[in-house]
Amino acid sequence: MSNKHIYLISGLGADERVFQNLEFPEGYETHFLPWIKPLSHDEPIEEYAARMARRILHPNPVMLGLSFGGMMSIEIARQQPVEKVILLSSIKHKRELPPYYNKLAKRLLKNLPDKLVFGQRQFIVRLFMQTSTEQERQLLQDYLYSQNKDHFYMRWALNAVLSWQNEWVPPSLIHIHGSNDRPFPRRFVQPTHTIIKGGHFMVMNRAREINRILEREL
Repeated sequence: MSNKHIYLISGLGADERVFQNLEFPEGYETHFLPWIKPLSHDEPIEEYAARMARRILHPNPVMLGLSFGGMMSIEIARQQPVEKVILLSSIKHKRELPPYYNKLAKRLLKNLPDKLVFGQRQFIVRLFMQTSTEQERQLLQDYLYSQNKDHFYMRWALNAVLSWQNEWVPPSLIHIHGSNDRPFPRRFVQPTHTIIKGGHFMVMNRAREINRILEREL
């Protein structure tokens, strides 16, 4: 019997290490789908997703996306057949975006200089990610260091989040969310599974509970 394939997409600019505590049922092979550079500051998310999907080498895969990676998983699923989409700490359509991610935020992002937009990014990212161990803090520090100079990508990605207009939900969707998530508060989101007191970094620190859900759903 041939393996099934799961493609993993991390959050903004992060790498495959965020998935290191996840375990998948026997018979599944995992593949990390890395972020690529946008062609322009306003490249449509649909076109970006199409370019990213060219690296998918197996038919009808499972897509698993974390945070912005979940949104990207849905964009890919709109364009090609997938067996299932699994969202972690993410949203599935534009109505789950908090109302304060509005046109004003998008306008400020466009017009403010990098120094103002990214100058306090370390504090903001640490606040939102809700890390709880030294390993998680080090992983977050590595992420912040790697993104220090890539403001072009970060501006594109943040604008893509703020501008997301998707209303389509994949028919086979599993949505796992933390009740204490800060970037996408639970009160705006309707997941299929809720991790009580889980934060935005629960992929690392609540992996056992996530793994139990994956075992049942896959």
